[in-house]
Amino acid sequence: MMKNRHVRHLIVTMLAFVVVGIFALVTLNLSFLNPIAQVVKDFSMTDIYYQILRDTGEPRESRAVTIVDMTELYSRSDLARVLDNIGEAGAKVIGVDVVFEGLKEDTLGDAMVLDVAKERKDVVFSYKLLNYVDDSLQYADAVHSFFTDSVTVTEGFTNMERNLYGGMKRSLSLGRRCRGELVSSFILQVANLYAEREVMPLEDKDLNINFSPMRFPVVAPDSIVGNEGLVRDRIVLLGAMKDEYDMHYTPLGKMAGVELLAYSVQTLLQQKEVRKVSGFWLWVVSFVLVWLTQVMQGRYAAFVSRRRNRFARFYLGTTFVKGIITFLWMALLMGVAFVVFAKWDVSFNLGWAFSAIAFLEAARGFYDACAHSWNKE
Repeated sequence: MMKNRHVRHLIVTMLAFVVVGIFALVTLNLSFLNPIAQVVKDFSMTDIYYQILRDTGEPRESRAVTIVDMTELYSRSDLARVLDNIGEAGAKVIGVDVVFEGLKEDTLGDAMVLDVAKERKDVVFSYKLLNYVDDSLQYADAVHSFFTDSVTVTEGFTNMERNLYGGMKRSLSLGRRCRGELVSSFILQVANLYAEREVMPLEDKDLNINFSPMRFPVVAPDSIVGNEGLVRDRIVLLGAMKDEYDMHYTPLGKMAGVELLAYSVQTLLQQKEVRKVSGFWLWVVSFVLVWLTQVMQGRYAAFVSRRRNRFARFYLGTTFVKGIITFLWMALLMGVAFVVFAKWDVSFNLGWAFSAIAFLEAARGFYDACAHSWNKE
């Protein structure tokens, strides 16, 4: 009897995952369900964890990164003056989130930017990788600032993920291949220059950004003088905070591209990249949690069936009460996962486990019906 019960628990657990798998396959392969498929693909438990962190405490202020908002700067001469002001205020590293493509009619502005590139070695300039080739897993072109042909500068690409402006941004690249060469990202160059060492190896991979809420001081271009304390010995990122074109969806809501870069640099400096449990261990732990839920629900059903009081037996066995108990159990699991995330930056995606738990009742009904049919035969 005991053996049959354990076999039942195992088969019911497997059936629940089969149902979830079928649902996922149907959702991802039927065109009219594309909106649902996109939501499923874009879902991550870390988004919930970050919302909890944001709502339960004040964000810490970064001691390493400051942002200078260049939204209202329209000429290269203005940008060059601001870069000089940031340098004179004692910034250790200046990261420029703008590509100076080609020469402009503003020859004075071009000359001033060129002078900054020649004189300042504490500046990291950005450039863009273009035309990703799926067959060779690399980019075919790049757009650099106009002065890089004549001046040696430190630069890195600022491309987001390969779907450049689509979907939720949870990661940025550390390196990518372009025309056969492995090139460094902007965030890695900035972090390395600030730390005066290699904070992370250059690889063709993405950095999982740690979005634990943090406040980055934002200084207006005309307020650098007088705010030297927010600039001196820090990384100063020059970028647009209010440009709608450069806004991205993140776990913390809509965020400017330069702030996304700030979170990425902070993650590198603190060595607090979010580690996601995936692959084999994700499925092992998910299966164990669903199996454990099935066992507990089976024991609860046996407990209810032994109640002598008819009303108690009926009330405790209702779908409503069982649903509340299952909800509290899932909330406990999420609480444990959140503590693990907050303490060790390890993210476990409970989505598959929760989905299978939701189908346990249906899986039990199907198994019992089949078992009853077999026994009658």
